[in-house]
Amino acid sequence: MSEAAGLRSVAGPGLGVVAADLDGDDLVDLYVANDQAVNHLWLNQGDGTFREDALARGAALNELGQPEAGMGIAVADPDGDGDLDLFLTHLSGETNTFYRNDGGGFFLDETDELRLGGVSQPYTGFGTSWFDYDGDGILDLFVANGKVTPGDSAAFDYREPNQLLRGTPSGRYEDVSGRAGAALELLEVSRGAAFGDLDNDGDVDIVVVNNEGPVRLLRNEVGNAAPWLIVDLCGGGILDRSAIGSRVTVRGGGRSWTRDVRPAQSFAAANDPRVHFAFGDIPAVDHIRVDWPHGGVTERSGVPVNTILRLLAPGGTAPAKGVCRDAR
Repeated sequence: MSEAAGLRSVAGPGLGVVAADLDGDDLVDLYVANDQAVNHLWLNQGDGTFREDALARGAALNELGQPEAGMGIAVADPDGDGDLDLFLTHLSGETNTFYRNDGGGFFLDETDELRLGGVSQPYTGFGTSWFDYDGDGILDLFVANGKVTPGDSAAFDYREPNQLLRGTPSGRYEDVSGRAGAALELLEVSRGAAFGDLDNDGDVDIVVVNNEGPVRLLRNEVGNAAPWLIVDLCGGGILDRSAIGSRVTVRGGGRSWTRDVRPAQSFAAANDPRVHFAFGDIPAVDHIRVDWPHGGVTERSGVPVNTILRLLAPGGTAPAKGVCRDAR
């Protein structure tokens, strides 16, 4: 179907890829990060075809008009304006890139404005994602680093530290890797990074896969100190049991947070399909709204914090063993 859909009309050395509604028309688009070539933004036309429009929309090159290495991709709404922004990881000597969405699917490179350029230039980034590691209600970034430059084949020649970048109320990021514990002191050749609450304690942990090294489980020990909520959705059938593409909006204390069910991002990884929220100093949730990918809305009020809320899509059949996680 690739040729009929138009996806074979333009070729590229693709590495990272993500499926998301990037232009706000309720259709799933495709974004591909290409290695040292222009990136591709395939806009869903709603008739089974896609149109490539990355250059016109500011998402093909960095602000200097240069292609970059394009390994990992994170997609989320870190600025809380209701649209999806993009973060891409690249080679050392380049910088990782933050593309801010204007709400209509046009992007602006604001890497340096958010202080994400200088901290990334010495390193080669792969797996990455936004997540709230410290529970303050603001999304943070993790980047798995490891060199790929030629040289001695011994793994230690390629080792680099991974990075934890804390989001601040100003929208800028600060590198807090040096005070994030022993796990961030390791020098390894990291590639894939998968994110999820592996021990169900209310914060997001990370699994990092290393080249010629051990898999590392980075257990979060600070993110559940503030009120939190995990929303676990089930579409009610075999094909959509994780309700991928659903959007969850939580409101409380005069603020709102939006998360999408999108386990396929980062680099060479599948993530926890449940969506995680943390609320900082806000003690309670006022309202939850779920917009399901195939239509329908579920709303709840008075949901307690520090819990896992399981919801079944409207019209979904009763969960069968192995289909949903006892969602009701």
